[in-house]
Amino acid sequence: MADQHVRFKQGIGRWAGNAEVFDSKGCFLGNGADYRNVQSLENGRVRVDVSFVGPFKHSGHYFIQEEGDHRLYEGPANIGYAEVLSENLVDANAYWSALGLSQRFFLMIVDGNLQLSLAQMSRGEHMMYIVVGQNDKVPDDTPVPQPTVVSGTHYDLHDDPTSGRGEILLHRPGRWSGELSALNENKESIGKKYYEETITPIKENRFGLRIEGGSFGPEVRKMSLITNHWQAWATDDSEIVGSHSLSGGRALSGQFYHREAHLRCWRREVVTLDGKRKAVVQHWYRGGQRCGSQFGVMEFEKA
Repeated sequence: MADQHVRFKQGIGRWAGNAEVFDSKGCFLGNGADYRNVQSLENGRVRVDVSFVGPFKHSGHYFIQEEGDHRLYEGPANIGYAEVLSENLVDANAYWSALGLSQRFFLMIVDGNLQLSLAQMSRGEHMMYIVVGQNDKVPDDTPVPQPTVVSGTHYDLHDDPTSGRGEILLHRPGRWSGELSALNENKESIGKKYYEETITPIKENRFGLRIEGGSFGPEVRKMSLITNHWQAWATDDSEIVGSHSLSGGRALSGQFYHREAHLRCWRREVVTLDGKRKAVVQHWYRGGQRCGSQFGVMEFEKA
């Protein structure tokens, strides 16, 4: 049985921040002003009031029922189910009825006052929006802070895969490292392990990725990837094969097959606005059955 005592630190209080919204290709559509007020109610219930104004807009509220290792989104604005993977991470599948959009979503508390999130919003099987969020906690009796944004217009940045930053943050030469927590197929903790990714340029539009550590697969894995700066895909001679899509060079989502371990990994990542840290969520599958997860925060060191 999963650990029934793990509860998400849902971040009671006010949260405000800057979201970047992309289309299905990863093209920049605009920023969104994101505000949430999270209130604790009786009997394990939480009320969330949301306001989002950007390329799409929505305001409303919904209730959450805490159920140990999961949370139920009970509407009216947001309906669905979220796994509580740790006290700092939820992974949800939900439906926003006012928008007519289904959502695959994770939210990670990077530290007590900073949240990173990735929302993949679709209608049917068609991806409509990808929302990359970074929210800061707003202390009581304090005005909502002015979020950091990259200056520019949607007209100019739409066809820029870096969204005005001048580099693909997730493909920079250097090393990401940190400890990732792992769960088994029953969502029981199997501890933390050091995990490292080293990115090395090979030639234009091609780079190498070396992965070491973690709780799944062989200790050292390598692959060569080709990129058009909107997506990246492995060459057939790699030890790991698969592909990922990018959103402004700052977030990714993709599926990779580890040949030696015969495991498929669904990877999702979001980099902080300053480019120094990233939230990592990986679900590992054998066929269609999930056999584990690992997640955490990694820090970047330039080559």
